[in-house]
Amino acid sequence: MIDRSIRKLDKINDTGSSMRVLDLVKINKVHGDTESYKKQPLFHSRILNQSIIIKHRLRANELEMFETPRAVATKLVIPIDRNDLRSGGQYLFLGQKGEQAAIDMVMNDQSVAGARDRRTLAILDALPSFDPFLVREHLRRDGVIPAACYFEISSADSARMLAFVRGEVAPLSHRSLGRSGRPAAASGVDGTADLAQKLMANDLLDEMEPLRVALQMPPRQFADGIFAWRGMLYYKWVCSELREQMPDVISEIRTLKPYGYCDQQTLEGLAVARRGIAEAANRSLQKSLDILHIYDRAFSGLTERSKPLEFRDFLIEAPQLFTELGEMLSVLHHVVSFWHYRTANSLVVRITADELCDIVADFAEGLALSCPVPFVPGAEAQGRRSNLRQSAA
Repeated sequence: MIDRSIRKLDKINDTGSSMRVLDLVKINKVHGDTESYKKQPLFHSRILNQSIIIKHRLRANELEMFETPRAVATKLVIPIDRNDLRSGGQYLFLGQKGEQAAIDMVMNDQSVAGARDRRTLAILDALPSFDPFLVREHLRRDGVIPAACYFEISSADSARMLAFVRGEVAPLSHRSLGRSGRPAAASGVDGTADLAQKLMANDLLDEMEPLRVALQMPPRQFADGIFAWRGMLYYKWVCSELREQMPDVISEIRTLKPYGYCDQQTLEGLAVARRGIAEAANRSLQKSLDILHIYDRAFSGLTERSKPLEFRDFLIEAPQLFTELGEMLSVLHHVVSFWHYRTANSLVVRITADELCDIVADFAEGLALSCPVPFVPGAEAQGRRSNLRQSAA
């Protein structure tokens, strides 16, 4: 299918979240000539490896494309012209009716490499988000080891995250890990800013040789440790933004009155579900903060308590935490970002009972991954919505 609505693909990496967009076109443009990109592609198919994959909240007219109801789908976009993304692209949803036939048309590859590409698509589809640390860990568990360039944080997130990272790494910068051993300030360079930028760009290994020695890690293990460090900083940044935004969002979700007619039974069901969403979201956020506190403790061993091996041991074990953190935070991020999207630019927010039920059911389903919340079963809710429409008519 041709999708002209995605004519703004050329701006997607400037505005898209790392959790929502996997822009393989940009990765190819930036890293396509590197040896690691050529030897360790995410997909063997050149078409797939130069696509854009998006976690997409389904619109009403798209729901019929699936056998079973779902709120979010993985959208695979094949640009018409990779050098001019404004021309749009062809797309399909993973899991849609006739998906296999559509993918066969895109790939036309029944080899072992083609089977691996299909498996990689299935892994990406099953993930709640494309947060690079969650993606890397799930692919690794399935034996898929792409080049490191596939796991960079998006430009939009990197720009917003940099100031946060500077504050986080300041204690380490002050310990003068440069080769000269002199404080960065002595050379007139903002050592903290330099350290933060290089950490975000994954460009630290040579300059942090003293840290590698202090942590007693061989080069390969140290490279993996730096990736884990970036991952924990990324999750900590996401958590800090959610802590700031969630209280207002949860308050609005709990108190918004649906526009138009809504029967008492629906109102009562919404009240129970919205209360459950608030409680589950707060529990998930607190659990995430508890995990990140383990990181804080380990980092203080390096910077304050003269116990660098505590930080080393944490970095080695950190990837095991990525799945739990990534899944919890991606659900919370979806709640906050979709609510902001739906209520943006409105002095008076008007959401019908039907739409509010759909939004609440979507949020509840996501949070039920770790914190089940009570809500009216889908079939019963659909029946009641049908009655609402008849009553309104």
